[in-house]
Amino acid sequence: MPSIPINFQNNVIPPMSNLDATGRVLVTTEGNKNTYRYASVGNTLYSTAAAVLVEIQGSATMTVRVKRISIWSIVAATAIEADLTLLRCTAISASGSATAITAGKHDKSDPGATALVNTYAAAALAGTGHAIIGAAPLSLGVLACSATVWDFCRSCDKPLILRGTGDVIQVYNNTLTLGTATYGFEIETEEDNS
Repeated sequence: MPSIPINFQNNVIPPMSNLDATGRVLVTTEGNKNTYRYASVGNTLYSTAAAVLVEIQGSATMTVRVKRISIWSIVAATAIEADLTLLRCTAISASGSATAITAGKHDKSDPGATALVNTYAAAALAGTGHAIIGAAPLSLGVLACSATVWDFCRSCDKPLILRGTGDVIQVYNNTLTLGTATYGFEIETEEDNS
């Protein structure tokens, strides 16, 4: 029985540049991606206003892929139910008091991150041109912790892709009255020049 040709250009298998001479994998395919993690804890979960909790602004020079957003809260006195929405906007919030979060690198040899991640010390309004692209509850009992996670890595999902500084993702709390609580978050992104 004749062999079936492999369907590559000129029926030649391309070289495997990530293998050494013995066929061992030198790096995983993930190893070539510039990957960053942003995190913050102890932020005030506003008790009297709906507000942006965290936002991710795209880059002027790189394509930013948001792979995972996790946000959690710890309640001190009164149980709460917060309704969170994931917004895509055309600008960062024009109100509140933004604090930029420094990116941690997955590989110390990666270049510095170019995306901007903000949290706010005062209630901030949603960015302009916002559209809801996700929603989730954050339910908490007294002295309890709960988390909400948007994970774009599982099931080969496409990450949220930000192209340019006019492309912004925000986690927005829609609940107007909350008890005393703090929140934290962790965000994982990748950047490349695609």
